Amino acid sequence: MSAYEVTERTRIRRIPERGTYDRETVHKILDEAILCHVGVAIDGKPRVIPTAILRVDEFVYIHGSANSQLLKSLIGGAPASIAVSFVDSLVASRSGFNCAVDYRSVVIFSDAAEEVTDPAEKERLLDAFVQHLIPGHKVRPPKRQEIGATKIVRFPLLEVSAKIRDVGVNDFEEDYVLDLWAGRIPLRTVAGPPESCSRVKSGIDIPAYAANFERRK
Repeated sequence: MSAYEVTERTRIRRIPERGTYDRETVHKILDEAILCHVGVAIDGKPRVIPTAILRVDEFVYIHGSANSQLLKSLIGGAPASIAVSFVDSLVASRSGFNCAVDYRSVVIFSDAAEEVTDPAEKERLLDAFVQHLIPGHKVRPPKRQEIGATKIVRFPLLEVSAKIRDVGVNDFEEDYVLDLWAGRIPLRTVAGPPESCSRVKSGIDIPAYAANFERRK
């Protein structure tokens, strides 16, 4: 199927024309994301925790310490809401009411978090996290105790929607005649020059993947 099924939780109610359930669009936004925010109730109190995110096929993954309260709660069956978002431009309108941002976002709902327990699969996923964050980076194989000290949780992409604003200025008709500038200011993530660790061995140069690093869009 080219689109995710619309559910009561994923239905876009506020400005529904900005919503999309297109699978390719959702995947593209998730694949650009480094960080997500996971909302969950722990002991009856709401928590929103930022953490790294990875998509593989029709699952998203997060990971952390084996002692993480968040991960233990999710594995224990706590419902979760996961959000990623990008601000693509600041929209400067002729009224403060219409100043806005152009953005892309995805929200995932899940009641079915599952812990990844197979050591070989955990090792593959940890490497996938590294390649997602820094494509081309080479690391040593993880130690057994590092695998054991890490929990990885996956969520199926079943209830998911995207919402996108890409319209720029949308002023009231009577405001277009005002002697005021309006427009949008595009934003993007730009990597600075890489800085080698002070203990990198002599003769090891900065690799091209670091020197030319750029987040894809």
